[in-house]
Amino acid sequence: MSVPLILRDDPFTTPTPVDLPEGVTTVTEFSEAVTMADLPSIFDAGYTGLAAAGPIGPGYAVYSGIPDGWFDLEIGFPVAVVPDGFTASTFPAGKAIALSHLGGYDTLGESWQRLIDDFTARDLGEPRLIAEVYVTDPSVTPAAELRADLFVAY
Repeated sequence: MSVPLILRDDPFTTPTPVDLPEGVTTVTEFSEAVTMADLPSIFDAGYTGLAAAGPIGPGYAVYSGIPDGWFDLEIGFPVAVVPDGFTASTFPAGKAIALSHLGGYDTLGESWQRLIDDFTARDLGEPRLIAEVYVTDPSVTPAAELRADLFVAY
């Protein structure tokens, strides 16, 4: 079964050009001027609150650029309908390069570096944004079995 934000069942084992779908309705929380150290508390509280909106697909995070120092962050879930009391948004659409990170988040940086290096080698300009789609639920999936699809949009 296909759900919004999972572009395919099989992981992207090499950096792969994709078209992110248009019109994926989401509920979101936006945080300004955060650091990497802030992410665990933002993710834990934010996803817990957003889960009450009735997600129809995996959680995601959109970064305003490569997270280095201070950056802005949007987290959310795709939904069929945005309930009252939630902030509506849409997942970014357009051209991107994708790579799946498989395993624990302690090595996520290595996957990001591989994707950023590939993006740079393709000479596609400056990234418009970067995003992570958490294909597996880290609250119930063993670390060795986690999958997060990484995207650099341009």
